[in-house]
Amino acid sequence: MPLRNWIVAAALLLGTGLGSPARDLLQEALKLLETHYFGYAPADFKALGERYGRELEQICAGNPDCGHEAGRSVVARLVRGIGDGHTYFLTPERYRQTLDRFSGRVDPTPVYGISMAGYFDGKVLISEVRPQSAADLAGVRPFDRVRAVNGEGLRSLEDFRARIDTDQPVRLSLLRGVQGAEQQLELTLRRQPYTLPVLPTLYVPGGVPEGVFVLRIPDFAVYKQVGPRVHALVREAQAKGAKAIVIDLRGNSGGEETECESAPGAFVGNFALEMRTKTAAVPFGYADGAVLGNDPKDPNPPYRLEQPARFTGKVAALIDRFTASCGEIMAYVLKEFGKVPLIGQRTVGVMNTATEFWPLSDGSAIAITYVRTFKTSGEPLPEFVTPDVEMPYEPEVIARTGRDPMLEKALEVLGIR
Repeated sequence: MPLRNWIVAAALLLGTGLGSPARDLLQEALKLLETHYFGYAPADFKALGERYGRELEQICAGNPDCGHEAGRSVVARLVRGIGDGHTYFLTPERYRQTLDRFSGRVDPTPVYGISMAGYFDGKVLISEVRPQSAADLAGVRPFDRVRAVNGEGLRSLEDFRARIDTDQPVRLSLLRGVQGAEQQLELTLRRQPYTLPVLPTLYVPGGVPEGVFVLRIPDFAVYKQVGPRVHALVREAQAKGAKAIVIDLRGNSGGEETECESAPGAFVGNFALEMRTKTAAVPFGYADGAVLGNDPKDPNPPYRLEQPARFTGKVAALIDRFTASCGEIMAYVLKEFGKVPLIGQRTVGVMNTATEFWPLSDGSAIAITYVRTFKTSGEPLPEFVTPDVEMPYEPEVIARTGRDPMLEKALEVLGIR
């Protein structure tokens, strides 16, 4: 059935009140999905339109002015019904937060600049430290374990959050390194306004041999900042005599295509892939410091790095079941073009597609899979990345013992002891 005909049919299912906000929102979503969806899920948009049209008809029965809230709930279920992890609904609030994240805008509210992986055995495990944040400047590192605040032990993660919820300086008692040989540190910090986006960090974990660095990449969200920072940090590591770099992609949820093109170039050099929509094909890759392309809808153009790096020492990468999208692309390129060993778990499984946001009239949006990613031979990329050495990511082990088994395995694979 042509698109216009089945939209009319869906409208008839919804009754004669074609102007209600909920009904208009559903029709708008259906049209966008039919026009732009280019994923691999066998989506039957006619059947989906009929099914969720009937559902909305029941919700809005007797209410000719059925509002956006009802429409959003049905649109969210419609999008989930497609069965594509790269296609999803965003509420107005989540859409605004996503746009802020990708643009690099941040909330200026004073923060410490840390994220926590959880509370284990009396200790809170720090998972992320933002560069140039209050925590970073005080000397806090990823995977430090906080055992006390202002000299008092911790009862839970919520207790930790409550105890540091102050504008006064706080003293953190930290453990760093492997149990039995760990450092005990006392660091004082005070939360400050923070205006930088989430960017990669470079650090030396406790207990590793000299010359080993970890490059942590939380995501690839911010255009023209993540990739160039990776290259800058690689140059910094080289200046400090780096012999090996372990790239930590655990939990990396993806981001801008330009950034997961430029970043791996620091380790593998030139590589080439291809992106396709229903109507266009563009290059995807890196050559001599230049990003080769971007998805056709993205207004951010490809760019050239001012100071590209090229690391020739030993490299391994860590991945887990939450490594997704651009994070998967980075892992794939490292493995396929640089023979970089991957340690961890099979990734999420949305590597062979890319998504873009289409706003709806109520301020919400749909992320729609509209790009497929291919090798230059024309073969689609696999859905997910499989590690060379499979093992789980267990933050509770790090919190209790100070040992990161995945990092230790990476060093073993690289022949570093």
